[in-house]
Amino acid sequence: MTPAALWMRHGTCDDGLCRPGAHARPGSPLTIAGTVEAELTARELHKHRWQPALIASSPLRRARQTAALVARASDSRLAEPISAFAEWRAPYCVLGLASNQYPPDYIAWRQQRADNPDSALPGGESLRAFAERALEAATIAGDLATEHGPVLIVSHRLLIGAVAALHLGYRHPADIFGYASDFRLAPAQLWAPPRETT
Repeated sequence: MTPAALWMRHGTCDDGLCRPGAHARPGSPLTIAGTVEAELTARELHKHRWQPALIASSPLRRARQTAALVARASDSRLAEPISAFAEWRAPYCVLGLASNQYPPDYIAWRQQRADNPDSALPGGESLRAFAERALEAATIAGDLATEHGPVLIVSHRLLIGAVAALHLGYRHPADIFGYASDFRLAPAQLWAPPRETT
């Protein structure tokens, strides 16, 4: 059995607090609440005697800050950020906006993206590219766990949801993105892939 890879969503960031439901901007920092959430999760891991040998994260600011807090609290080694663990890249036109503020171009794109998973708006990531990156992220997480032992990956709700979709057997980019969009994981909470049985 390979060592476990555990996924953690970053703590509440400024955009998550001030613009709930919006696509957070890449530089949005952790809030005080997000710091507390990360520290509480680190304590829970310690309480359950789960010690990560390595903590890796998305390069986005809120994930890096969360990872650093958990690494300090758990006395674990912190890896360099890994781009595959970043959140889905929303187009520039919707960053920081709630759904009732979406521009017409984005609304039109959303209506056809399932039929054209290679399409993307400026600054955004296509559904196919996102699905492929989620597969890469899952592979990297497994490789890190095999090489180092228990590993904690600090990432984002949509990316973790896409990894979960892959573990459930979803393969079409639109299905993976649909599952990820509905995936619920509170800030600083944990998700583990189901263990494979042999």
